[in-house]
Amino acid sequence: MKNKFWARHFEGMGGIKALLPIAVPMILSNVFDTAMTVIDRLFLGYVGKEQMAACMGGGVTAWTCMTLFVGIVSYVGAMVARSYGANKKKNCIAIAYQGMYLSLFSYPLILIIGFFAAKSFVWAGHDPLEARYELIYFRYMIIGASSLAALRMTLASFFVGLGKTKIIMYVNAVALITNVGINYILVFGKLGFPALGIHGAAIGTLVADVVITALLYFEFRKYSHKKEFENATAKRLNWKLMKGLLHFGSPTGLDNMLSTSAFAVVVSLFHGFGANSAAALTIVLNWDMCTFLVMMGIQIAVTSLVSQCLGAENKDEAERAAYSGFKINFCFALVFVVLFLGFPRVLVSLFTPENQGIDYSGVISLAVPMLRAASCYLLFDCFYTTFSGALRGGGDTMWSMIIGIVFNWFLTCVLLVSIYLLKLPMLYCWYMWVGFFFIGGIWVYLRFKTGHWKNFDILNQKDPLKIIEEL
Repeated sequence: MKNKFWARHFEGMGGIKALLPIAVPMILSNVFDTAMTVIDRLFLGYVGKEQMAACMGGGVTAWTCMTLFVGIVSYVGAMVARSYGANKKKNCIAIAYQGMYLSLFSYPLILIIGFFAAKSFVWAGHDPLEARYELIYFRYMIIGASSLAALRMTLASFFVGLGKTKIIMYVNAVALITNVGINYILVFGKLGFPALGIHGAAIGTLVADVVITALLYFEFRKYSHKKEFENATAKRLNWKLMKGLLHFGSPTGLDNMLSTSAFAVVVSLFHGFGANSAAALTIVLNWDMCTFLVMMGIQIAVTSLVSQCLGAENKDEAERAAYSGFKINFCFALVFVVLFLGFPRVLVSLFTPENQGIDYSGVISLAVPMLRAASCYLLFDCFYTTFSGALRGGGDTMWSMIIGIVFNWFLTCVLLVSIYLLKLPMLYCWYMWVGFFFIGGIWVYLRFKTGHWKNFDILNQKDPLKIIEEL
């Protein structure tokens, strides 16, 4: 009986045993990546609640400006996985170079988008002091981090496609150590440096991004010279490969941009309730980010393994890979449901230090019930993150985009109605927003169950491998 249970859930190309070596390093990588952001806000919590909240608002807005291009090049991972699964390894390097070229092209466009996005803090009616800090952090991110964001995603996606996610994990660990050290020195003014506050947090994040990108590129160069991957024409700008990347990556990029834009609007609307609400939201979203990015690590692994299975022409194992990811996600979500419901005050207290001369009582009174309410959507997030990853791995990126955009903007409209039409208090608006999360999870699962993602011809889409084979 035990052997049957193990074989059913763990063995095979799409079993949990095959998924975990990809997922676990990716989860840890996302934890390290998230920790850098959380530490920024944790340190700034000792400086002032306006700077802590501004780090959230400025960071989300800057990321929104980058997500279109980061999303497009992230499809390098699925294309590389498909080639790797079909044992066409020499095409993997060429695909990665197309992503790098697209990354370089994106930088001036991101700056143009950022020029207009910088005005959003004032338009949203944020507290003047908070808006000033938001703009400071935003400028660092849009000028510095945006130059590396797409390139970093391309290189990381290459290793995701190969299933070599341990490399990403080690690189992010080094970057985390770098970020913590620089932030501690510059935020608080240690070792003879002046106390720079939010400036120091932004500089620490930028240096960590440089470290990640440089180390990933060094590892990529090592792989490009291995005999099984070596390709003399890989560095050429190849319009057929670029077309495949744009065709399948653009829906993912649009989904990322518009969904993140919706999230940025949500953050901005809650910040409009005042400094206490903004700080409370920042604390809750810090903990939510810990759960979400772990789920995203599993989603990335599902996308990679589904694509590898389809490259090997094994559709049954591709479907099993999706369900394997869901089982892991569901168990993980249950742990955080218990934490959010049972220990919200302990989690909130980490961001509301006592004896610092800052009154956090108003923040705590909002953050504790918000964190409890946040637990209700975690289980539905399991459906959404896992099965949308399977759709992308199969090439069904258009429907994944449609579901993502409609779902996220529906939630944003719910919040707009709650605030401006129903004029509900801040907590009731939060309850209304999280209460509708079940829609996205159910919708994406129903799309997955159709099985269209297994056959590109049904959707009149062109398989990336066929584009590669035409070279």
